[in-house]
Amino acid sequence: MSFLPAVHREIANRQPNDPIRLTLEYMIQNGIGHLNPVPLPVIVQHLNDNGVPLSETDFQQTVLAASRDADYFIGSGYRGYFLIDTVDDARVMQRFYTTRISAEQQNLDNLRRQATNVGWSI
Repeated sequence: MSFLPAVHREIANRQPNDPIRLTLEYMIQNGIGHLNPVPLPVIVQHLNDNGVPLSETDFQQTVLAASRDADYFIGSGYRGYFLIDTVDDARVMQRFYTTRISAEQQNLDNLRRQATNVGWSI
């Protein structure tokens, strides 16, 4: 099984100039799987070239965020974004999240240590 049938359903349910539809159509052509990541500036440029003026932050807060609650998932990594197609793609995304969560946990632990050092209980 793959997430790609859900991508195709999402495309079919959206208007032609919808940023999610444009992104998914572009990703179907250029970014299937973790071995084919598309850098964020390339995706944003594609959207802008097609009349959807989004910044990189706007993309992350709209198109990418929408994929997190959908039946498909736009994977992300240090080299760019990709559509998850195989279990290996999902595992790559899982490792990416695990690393990020670990780094954030270290930041939280450090904040707690610093707060304790000045006598705060948080």
